[in-house]
Amino acid sequence: MTPKLALALTWATLVALPLTTAGAQQDGGNGDEPHPHGRAFSPGNGAGWTFGYPTVDVNAGLYATKTPADSSYHKLFIRLHTALNTGIPHFALSADLNWIPSVSANPVVSFLGQIDPLSRESDLYFSAGAGLITGHAGNRFAGWAQAVVAYRTHIHELAPFIQAGHALNSGPKFEFLFGVAHPLAPYLLHVP
Repeated sequence: MTPKLALALTWATLVALPLTTAGAQQDGGNGDEPHPHGRAFSPGNGAGWTFGYPTVDVNAGLYATKTPADSSYHKLFIRLHTALNTGIPHFALSADLNWIPSVSANPVVSFLGQIDPLSRESDLYFSAGAGLITGHAGNRFAGWAQAVVAYRTHIHELAPFIQAGHALNSGPKFEFLFGVAHPLAPYLLHVP
């Protein structure tokens, strides 16, 4: 699968998944008012859904890794993170488009299945997952494993996070994202 096809599939997934109007407003079912911008990193419990409504976060921060010559490599990144809750408790699907502008205009695309064992209403977020990523094996997808820790603040719903990832074909090399996520919630917008 080429990166262009992966990008097209990511956007098609966001557009084509069936959304509900009233059900998506209060996924928790506890009568609480929804957050004004949603919540970063897979909000809602997903109970009773095959796939929940998609969430979209915009992330920015510092990408860090070591080069094969064992020198540090730090670059700014911008990422679009999408996630879908499933009907399976504490299991979600996600797709990311990660740009490192000083390296390339093409994003690195990843698709993951991930377990998030904490309550999705908690301010603390943790997930671990595996899937596929581009940009690590030429024009092909490579295996990818990652873990994310975030704290969802109540300051404009910002969530500082740390992500550690490892392409399964890259030996001992780990990649880190130190960033801040801001959720976008198009399903909460109302047009009169």
